[in-house]
Parts: sequence; C-alpha cells; structure tokens
Amino acid sequence: MRSALLLSICLSVSCVLIVDSSLAGGPENCAERRLEILRQIDRADAANNAYRQMGLEQALANVERYCREPAVDEEQKGAIKQAEAEVRRRQNHLKAARQYGDVKVIKKHEARLERAEARLLRLTNE
Repeated sequence: MRSALLLSICLSVSCVLIVDSSLAGGPENCAERRLEILRQIDRADAANNAYRQMGLEQALANVERYCREPAVDEEQKGAIKQAEAEVRRRQNHLKAARQYGDVKVIKKHEARLERAEARLLRLTNE
C-alpha cells in the first residue's frame, strides 16, 4: 500500500515536471519533445530513479502516439480541401453528363467521381 502511494506520488511529480517543462518554452516539434524526454529518461536511469523513468516512458509513448507536426497537419488539411473540391467538380461533371444522356459518358464520369470520393475518404482516414 505504501509503495503504491509512493509510486502514484512519483508519477504525479513526473507528469507535473514534464508538463511544466513543455509549457516553459520547451521543445517546439515532436522530434525535440522525444529527444528531451529521452534525455530525461537517461538521467533518471543514471540516478536509479525507476519511478521517474516509468513516468517518462509513459510520456514518451504519449508523444509518439499523439504528437503531430503542425506543418504536416496543414498539408493534410490542404490536401483534404483539394480532394473535396475535386469531388464537387466531379459531381458537377456527372450532373452535366446525365443531362446530356449518353450512357458511356455517364459511366465514365461516375467512375471518376468514385475515384475522387475514394481519395477523399483515404485522406480523411489518415
């Protein structure tokens, strides 16, 4: 019971220190965050601080799981906008083809619309 309390206190302190260092002009991108946490893990290992090391390893796992580069997010948003515009354009082409009435042209535009929708779906699922 006492060791569980000590473990929870150490993990809480580790999380506070990690959050504090990230708010105080800390690393700006994911690679810098990973590197800083790895340095702290090495220091905790050298000091035989197993509880801090466990907390830092959890923080590293969270960074690797959730951290995204802002530039990558902006590129992704741009690609999604472009794919949405392509879907709208293909829908308009299909509508015009249906008004024209040629089955061959309609099928061609339906296939193009399906490809554009598949691309949009793929981008939104990434």
